[in-house]
Amino acid sequence: MKTYIAIASALLVSIILDSCSVGKVLDTSSAPDFSISDYQSFDFYKTDLDITEMPEYGKRVDWIKEAIKSKLSTMGIEQDTDNPDLLVNIGIVLEEKVQTRETDLRSDPLMYVGQRNYHWEVQEVPVGTYKEGTFTVDLVDKETDKMVWQGISQGVITENDEKAKKYIVEGVNNLMSEIEEK
Repeated sequence: MKTYIAIASALLVSIILDSCSVGKVLDTSSAPDFSISDYQSFDFYKTDLDITEMPEYGKRVDWIKEAIKSKLSTMGIEQDTDNPDLLVNIGIVLEEKVQTRETDLRSDPLMYVGQRNYHWEVQEVPVGTYKEGTFTVDLVDKETDKMVWQGISQGVITENDEKAKKYIVEGVNNLMSEIEEK
């Protein structure tokens, strides 16, 4: 019975994590006079970041850049590495999280404490770990060197490359569609 509950819990956790992987938009903000139609070109900030320590995430950063490039292109803004109007900065934070469940009286045995003193308490029981990623997209006006738009999105990181690429594209599209609504 305990094995069945453990398998069912693990399956439920994986279904929940897979369904949440696309990510959610946490926040967007823009300068008061910002209009995406004022820009015709963009490029990514050049960094000295060495991602060789985590090569599995290097390709995912490239997928984020491709998705941003594609989304900006649909808005009529093309990449220009020589003299862009807009600079794009990407920030990424990865965190290891612990998935827990709360014990309840129906499924968890009573805990014996002392003589003739049966006692039961609600506890948080770890059932698995996962990685959660938060990425920030900053759009900076190159001429004024001021940030004109920022979007923050968060989602669960999947190990499956095919799903990861799909989720990245969908997440970037969700996040950057907020630009069009401004």
